[in-house]
Amino acid sequence: MLDQLLSMVREIGKEQVEDNTLIPNDQNETVMATASESILGTLQNAISSGRGQEVLDMFQSNSSAQIMSSPVAQDMQSGFVNDAQQKLGLSKNVVAGLASTMIPIIISKLVKRTNSPAEQDNAFNLESLVGGLIGGGNGGGNGGGGGLDIGSLIGQFTGGGKQGGGGGLTDIISQFTGGGKSSAGGGDLIGKLVKGFFGK
Repeated sequence: MLDQLLSMVREIGKEQVEDNTLIPNDQNETVMATASESILGTLQNAISSGRGQEVLDMFQSNSSAQIMSSPVAQDMQSGFVNDAQQKLGLSKNVVAGLASTMIPIIISKLVKRTNSPAEQDNAFNLESLVGGLIGGGNGGGNGGGGGLDIGSLIGQFTGGGKQGGGGGLTDIISQFTGGGKSSAGGGDLIGKLVKGFFGK
């Protein structure tokens, strides 16, 4: 699923970044890579730091406004602002503009496609996302990291997409990662994947 997310970022970036005259053409790929790393890094940090319920709540939001009111989504925006200013040297106004337009579009599309029953959105699912972020593979079977089936665990909690009770996604992730810490190589995987995809 991470590959599909990066492809989606590139699609959105064609309008938000490549057509933006305030961004030098030689920085287009770097801007999109930075946006991807900020979003994936925020999700990974939220999961590994015990904020799994907040992640799940965001993915169960019904509107773009509700999605962007999530603390996780807000952290993605602020993370992109900080990363972009440090790495790219773009003006604060340009970075703020991208953070208020491109990042919400990416997050909203990610959530909506993950919840979509459409055949073309089959690759977008919470199982694959969590598995990829914690270094547990791409989902669709045993996720590694102890041999637990991420899809089965999440399904038991969400009841097929509806929020359930119990300890929440945080407990499920803790079972998989051994106390809530990302599996070895999870962070490196994201960095390598983004760099490989965008060549940055």
